[in-house]
Parts: sequence; C-alpha cells; structure tokens
Amino acid sequence: MLRRATRFSRVNLVLASSNIGCNGAVMYTRRLASLLATRGHRVWLAAQEDSWIAKATQGEIPLLHTKFSRWPLSEVDRVAAFCRQEGIQIFHSHNTRASHFGALLKVRHGVHSIAHLHANHPQLHTWFHDRVLAVSKDTLTRHRYYLAGLGKKGAVLVNFVDPKQFHPREGRGDALRALLLVAAETPVVVVIGEICSRKGQDLAIQAWPGVLRMHPDARLVFIGQGSLPDHLLNVRGVTVLGHRNDISELLPHATICLVPSRDEPFGLVAIEAMACGVPVVASAVSGLADIVAGGAGASYPADDTRALSQILTELLSDTQARANLVAFGLERTRLMYNPAVHLTELERHYTEVLGLK
Repeated sequence: MLRRATRFSRVNLVLASSNIGCNGAVMYTRRLASLLATRGHRVWLAAQEDSWIAKATQGEIPLLHTKFSRWPLSEVDRVAAFCRQEGIQIFHSHNTRASHFGALLKVRHGVHSIAHLHANHPQLHTWFHDRVLAVSKDTLTRHRYYLAGLGKKGAVLVNFVDPKQFHPREGRGDALRALLLVAAETPVVVVIGEICSRKGQDLAIQAWPGVLRMHPDARLVFIGQGSLPDHLLNVRGVTVLGHRNDISELLPHATICLVPSRDEPFGLVAIEAMACGVPVVASAVSGLADIVAGGAGASYPADDTRALSQILTELLSDTQARANLVAFGLERTRLMYNPAVHLTELERHYTEVLGLK
C-alpha cells in the first residue's frame, strides 16, 4: 500500500521523461522538476541514463535510471518497488513510452499515474491513468474524440514560461547579431525547434524569397537539432545554427520569432518569445492558434507560404505593429503562462488524484 499524504503536505513524485533527445516536452519536464523541488515537493526524475534530460539535471534532481521496458515485467516491478520504498505517491509521465510505462505501473501495482499529453496523436495508454493532462484544448479534444474513455479524467493544463530566464534584454549586448556577424539594424527572423517536417522549416524557406524582395538584408535563422536538405540551404539569407544551449540569450534580440509548424499541440517557443518581448508570427494550428489569439501574435493559414511571406514583409516594415504585438504578448504571458498559476493548478490535480480534496 503506497503512503498517502495528509492535507497541505508536499508530494513525493516521479517525473518521467523517456526521450533520449531534447524537445518541448522534455524541456518542460526539466523546468517542472526544478519548479516542484523549489516549492518543497520531493521529486525524482525517471529517465534513460544517456538522455539529454538526465545529463542536464545531474546533481540537481535525484535520478531513477530506467529504459521504460514493459516486457518482461521485471523493470516495471523494479520501479514499483522503488516507489514503495521511497513513498512515491504519483508517477507523472511526459512522453509516450514513459506514459505507457506509467499506465502499466498503475494497472499492475496501483501506483497513482498522471499522463501529460504533449502530442496530438491519441494513445491507448490514456485509458488507464488516474488523470490525463493536455497542453491545449485542441490536444484534449482530439484525444477525447478517439478515446471517449477519458471522460472526466482529462483536463487542460497549458505550459508555463519562466520570466527569470525569458525576459526582454533591452540595453544589453546583442548576442544574436554578434553570433551572426551582422549589423545592429539587420532584421533577423528566428525559427526555433527540431528541424523536421512537422515544424515547417521548409515552409519558412519557401516564403523567404518574397520577404527578401522588400528586405534584402534580412536573415532567416534556424536554431535546433537536425539539418536542412541541401536544396533548401541555397536560399540567400538563411543560416542554420544547430542546437544551442543559450536560446534565452539569443531570442530576446530577434526582430520576429516565426513558428511555421504544420501541427503543434502547444508551441513552447511562442510563449518564450512573447516573454522576451519579441513579436510572434505563427501558423494557425492547434495550440498555437490559442497562444496568439486576440492580438498576442500574428497568425496565417498553415501551409500558405504566400500569406506567410506577406505577413513577415509587412511586420518587418511596421515598427508600431511589432510593438503592439510585443505589448499584448508580454501581458498574456504574465496572466496565462506564469509559473505560479501553472503550479497552483498542477498541485490541485495532484491533490484530487490523491483524494486529499
């Protein structure tokens, strides 16, 4: 029988991230671990030993190394024994493999399980958790459409951005243009995220020649792991910086942050840019559409490269329009995406799952 906390006590929990590399879900998990620990909760991180998140949190958060193997059942039983030994009350998973593992822990050993949905494609594991948290209304709607069994277990919990890490850098050196070796007045549009079809970097490049006709010195900069096909690298003004650990130092100096995704459950980089005082242009898909709605950002129909080219061209020409987006974006991050609001809502879910209402 797992130990239960009393009302108002802190929670013993495992945050589980099964990805080897780094993406939005992994980055969220890493930041959440620190936030929960600072709040006084007792937090372990379950991750693969050679994963990015295990290395990034080494010495900060206690690690439970696992490959999340579901067969044979010995690994599930080992982690369940660890949970009993340490009085773990909740196993909170953040990637598909980890969530399947958490579902099995719940069914086989009765470990309270919460799955955090950072992707739009439905998964059968969602039937078996105590609670399922989705990063956007659209993500939850899609899962409910295919998996009616979610019922009242499903809820929306949007991501947060840390204002101590992501904030305007006015009056400080321009690390971005110094890295690019361009003049201070050069317009720079940044696209941040793993280079892949879903993130739409190819669409940004297709739209770029139209931007150059009005802004010939503008630069389109990609930050993220992966590589572009050779034929896309021949477009003038395009730079690929690869994976960077100093995004919070570079992003505040961008002229525009572009999020051209074909599909995006949430869009963490969009709220990071808004918190940095950078205007956001995003495709009107899924959770991204919610983030930029009401003037907090500019949106365009997904896959419409002509519309994208036009909106970038107009914004680069209109200082006041960019300033308006910045003002709305900063206010939205303060009200909707701040860590305190996020943590209070998450703790409510923990309390309800543990029956401590």
